[in-house]
Amino acid sequence: MGLQTAIVNWLDERLELTAAVDAELYRRVPNYASAGYRYLGGVAVILVTIEFITGFLLGLYYVPDGAGNPAPAYTSVVFIQHTAYLGWLVRGMHFWGANLLIVVALLHMTFIFWNGGYRPPRELNWMAGVLVFLVIILFSFTGSLLPWDANEYLSRAREMSIISGSGVLPAGVSEFIKYAVQGGPLVGPATLLRFFMAHVFLLPGLMVLILYIHFRLGRKQGPAQPA
Repeated sequence: MGLQTAIVNWLDERLELTAAVDAELYRRVPNYASAGYRYLGGVAVILVTIEFITGFLLGLYYVPDGAGNPAPAYTSVVFIQHTAYLGWLVRGMHFWGANLLIVVALLHMTFIFWNGGYRPPRELNWMAGVLVFLVIILFSFTGSLLPWDANEYLSRAREMSIISGSGVLPAGVSEFIKYAVQGGPLVGPATLLRFFMAHVFLLPGLMVLILYIHFRLGRKQGPAQPA
């Protein structure tokens, strides 16, 4: 206990950890704050943390590509599911946690919108929250291809065809997006590698950055008061 106290005191003198923790633990929340502000945001943060931890553990065994051959991706997922110690549990937590995160984040946004959290001066924080939700959707989209089984392969190929042939964007733009995402004319090894890089490196960085902005603005402005 003496060593623990000494370490905490040493850190506290330099980082003011005690004051920061006390400010969060004893921060008063207005009575008009919705349940979405009180609970759902915190639940979403917990789920994001679980996704990061379980994703790291899955990454210890996952092999996205082998010399241009995507077959090791499927083999490594089978190994995680059936051979690695508690691999089935970690993979299940990652999969169901991702689905639950989408539901919780959507409910959180619904409560915030219902209470006018998009109105000035909180519109920037609302946009940051929307970006967080879009990143969560992209996490789900990119992660679904990583097992590299037949169902996910055909699903992603069909979705890419819908994107290129939807008619919402000009033909040249939609084809450019399709080739940029797929890495070629068809879903293949390049697609898997690009999805893996986005899922493991690009999207986590964006998530941390936008969440930091979201938290800082939320702490500064507080919850919106219903009209």
